[in-house]
Amino acid sequence: MFRKWREKRWQHKVDVAMPSHEDIAAVIKHFPVLATIEGESAARLRQRSGEILASKTFLGAGGLQPGYEDCLAVALLAARPILNLGIECYADFHTFILYPDEFIAEEEFEDEAGVVSRGRDLRSGEAWARGPVVLSMADVMDSAQGQGFDVVAHELAHQIDQLNGEMDGFPPLHRSMDPDEWTRAFSAAYDRLNQALDRDEEPAIDPYAAESPAEYFAVTSEYFFDAPEWLEQHEPEVFRLLQAFYGIRNA
Repeated sequence: MFRKWREKRWQHKVDVAMPSHEDIAAVIKHFPVLATIEGESAARLRQRSGEILASKTFLGAGGLQPGYEDCLAVALLAARPILNLGIECYADFHTFILYPDEFIAEEEFEDEAGVVSRGRDLRSGEAWARGPVVLSMADVMDSAQGQGFDVVAHELAHQIDQLNGEMDGFPPLHRSMDPDEWTRAFSAAYDRLNQALDRDEEPAIDPYAAESPAEYFAVTSEYFFDAPEWLEQHEPEVFRLLQAFYGIRNA
């Protein structure tokens, strides 16, 4: 009985938060990639965005007071990675913190000798394990333009990645997927990128992906959602595995 009551209460929250078709149309016009989503996928995008609006708190920082369109833009972009995975993938965080532009984050660095030092870094997004997702709204609005950049998909790929422990580029795979195949394909692609950078070659994807396996997964997730043809051309095995993982047939 309590479970049914809880499910009914949750559905009521989602129904109340569900964005109208008119509001979605007003926001989607800023994001060419989202505008290509049609039919059942568009209905699911609306459903997921309603679930996100119902379950997450949106806070402003750096002088920003986020309006409804800001929150809806984030929710629509955040809906794509979980379109077929489900809102449960976002259960470990509850808050989006929105800055007007890039923000300064404190960082710790450890050198080869094990000496830890602190620094400051300018960022467009940040994801904390079981913590908030921090985003620059300027970069949110530059996302989903078909250029392989999507700060929301990037940070939420990190959140999905850490569902089985660490942010390490190895998210919880479906039972139908082969973990060894994932490791082989992503490790080989990650190594190719680092080798290309070592040779001072122009990389096929954002060189930030070479920072760590976790960043490689997040960056290739950006390309998967924002420039799938490019990713398929340059890393077909990674593209195929991301198709299987996200349950979305892009390109």
